[in-house]
Amino acid sequence: MLLLICSICYGQLSDLHYLPPLKQNRTNQAIKEQTVYLSTPVASAFTVNVYRGTNTTPITSYTISNTTPATYTLPNTDNNITLVTDVNTGIVLTNSGLRFESPSGEKFYVNYRGRSNSQAASLTSKGRPALGQNFRWGGPPIRANHYTMSSSLGIMATENNTVVDIFGYDPNCEFRLQSDADGITANTIQVTLNAGESYVLEAIKSQATANIDGWLGATITSNKDIAISNGGLNFGVSASSASRDAGIDQPVPVESIGREYVFVRGNGGNSNEFPLIIGVQDNTAIYVNGSTTPITTIDDGEYFQIPGSNYSGTSRGHNMYVTTSKNAYAYQITSGSSGIHTVSLNFIAPVNCLLPDTMDNIPDIRDIAGINATGGISIIASASTPNSNIVVTDGNGNVSLTTARAVAGSTDWKTFFITGLNGDVKVTSSGPIAVGFLGYNGARGIAGYFSGFDTAPSVDLEITGNNCLPGSVIEIIGGPFDAYQWYRDNVLISGATNNTYTPTIPGDYFVEVTKGACSYPSNIIHANICTIITNRRITHRVKHQ
Repeated sequence: MLLLICSICYGQLSDLHYLPPLKQNRTNQAIKEQTVYLSTPVASAFTVNVYRGTNTTPITSYTISNTTPATYTLPNTDNNITLVTDVNTGIVLTNSGLRFESPSGEKFYVNYRGRSNSQAASLTSKGRPALGQNFRWGGPPIRANHYTMSSSLGIMATENNTVVDIFGYDPNCEFRLQSDADGITANTIQVTLNAGESYVLEAIKSQATANIDGWLGATITSNKDIAISNGGLNFGVSASSASRDAGIDQPVPVESIGREYVFVRGNGGNSNEFPLIIGVQDNTAIYVNGSTTPITTIDDGEYFQIPGSNYSGTSRGHNMYVTTSKNAYAYQITSGSSGIHTVSLNFIAPVNCLLPDTMDNIPDIRDIAGINATGGISIIASASTPNSNIVVTDGNGNVSLTTARAVAGSTDWKTFFITGLNGDVKVTSSGPIAVGFLGYNGARGIAGYFSGFDTAPSVDLEITGNNCLPGSVIEIIGGPFDAYQWYRDNVLISGATNNTYTPTIPGDYFVEVTKGACSYPSNIIHANICTIITNRRITHRVKHQ
């Protein structure tokens, strides 16, 4: 039986958000001043409660509406709320991390922005879709050389007796245990958390060569839902430089990622503008700009940095189209200005025709915890949407749309990049859109991604029947859909257009379903011949994973 789960719950727009804490290597070197921005498309005012750690009583509350967003100003520096100190790293914490909740169920955005004298970062909470039980540790490799370089992972539990396992990282990685910068050297980590408790890991580059990227792609699993955040505080892209900035974001679990992505270039050069793909299944082929030849193939837990030269041009607003043969995580390293010292990190949503048609709104787009940034927004829009139907407004009113850029390799999407925006920014369309923002102030770069993860469908496959080839059937329970097309090893199976399919040879199978103008693929099931010995009888059965 094939279980179809199509969640349409507006990802980053949610009634519940978790912000797990993170760790910077040196106090104030990545982030000092910090603000959380709350905004909503809802016209009527409603309450948002803020909870810290395991507290069941709000530490503060805000009343917000579409015209009255709110800001929650956090204590500066390592406040043990959003950024923990050395002694609170590598241990279970009861009074760190934040939960934002609307008692009435109204939906809102949560965007964390922080900065120091020369660095800045933004993290957009993904709301309920961020909760899950299977993740990969993501973020930028730490190439540059400076004593502040480190990667961080923050985990927050939603229920009592949550067992979290972290594994699959380079066994030579060394993580902080309180005052001991390389106190955790085990090849696997297990921790049990209760609701609201959190756990933070830090990998300092200078402690081990493996800490450059050996943690990247590590598996994080749990028996109950958790939220995670990850990134570099600080990181840099050049091994011959000390240039650096902060880059953090919140990913979603494995079941909510996809296989089709569009990236929009920021202000950097090829060395500081590139996608980063993390595999969650073996033999994941990566294709760029419609090529039928993969640029590379990666396995579960491996990553690939797609060269920035694959963007359609060298200036901001150019795009890149990336597809993968199996679901994969996608991050973007991007820059607020041309300098490599303004790098940032975005976790990117897969594109699909069920993306929302409104982003309302990015609050006070130029503000980074009290200072003004210069930048703009990127828009990924359906190619079939008339440009006149895409409307951008900021604090000064309607904003002229720039010329659309076609996406090489796809006829479904087009992109825009708009600069010079002020105040609260809203984008509406008659078709699906995804919106990101970008900015800089001096050496500080910042980026955020406000769309996606809300309607990306997830389809889980399971083979039934006698579990033998031939004789097993892959079925769809759900729908109905308007059309079906089955694939094996990413190749269309001629004539396989029913809601069931009977495989006759081993391979990777998925089905693309269509509803109205929307088409999207299922997850992949791998079937092959395996030998099972039972009561001295040898039988061949389908193995599925």
